[in-house]
Amino acid sequence: MAHNGKHTSMGEILWRVLNKPICSDLTLEQASEYALEFLKLIGAPLSYIDKTEELQLCDYKVALPADLIDIRGVRCNGRAMRYATDLYHVSNDENNCDSYCGEYTYIVQNCVLTASKKDECIEISYKAIPLDENSYPMIPDNESYRMGIEYYVMYRFLEPLWMMGKIPDKVFQHIEQKSLWYKGQAGSSLMLGNMDQLESAMNGLNRLLINNHAYEVFYKNYGEKERIKRYY
Repeated sequence: MAHNGKHTSMGEILWRVLNKPICSDLTLEQASEYALEFLKLIGAPLSYIDKTEELQLCDYKVALPADLIDIRGVRCNGRAMRYATDLYHVSNDENNCDSYCGEYTYIVQNCVLTASKKDECIEISYKAIPLDENSYPMIPDNESYRMGIEYYVMYRFLEPLWMMGKIPDKVFQHIEQKSLWYKGQAGSSLMLGNMDQLESAMNGLNRLLINNHAYEVFYKNYGEKERIKRYY
């Protein structure tokens, strides 16, 4: 089952784990840390939401949003900014930017974006983890995903106890098996798009004429079906 666009709060899953007798010593902070590990391990694109935000450059630099997972694109003055190739892009010398052809460029280091423009307003498109009103991550409304988090948190909590001989092999192996199964199932289900998404992807690949301008228009028409006029 692919993602249906709905989300549910991770807080509900964490409380479910904390109420299990075997996890009576597990703290909410530990459970949250392990759950975030699971989200990063899955890395499924359908588990994130798309966001855009306007940022003001100050002396070529600006801090990136705290909820950013992956940058999809950056634009300035309606023009796409490509990732810089200049070896001295981060230098304070204003001549050290690879925009000789009028292109805008940027680079990212330590959660700071450094651009080839000095004090412009830029717009960034990125993937983010949605949060609820209590700052808990919102996860896809997908049963495999929910069960995957539940068993992964238990697995991570019980692993050191099992290594010390405090948890029977049979119990730990059962939880480990469940964790691996649901993690794989969740990753597969959230990697697969629906038929509409696959159609857009196939249209972008099945072309006779190479689309050299997709980047300039932010891939707006990338998924359109190619139409070639025929003359008889």
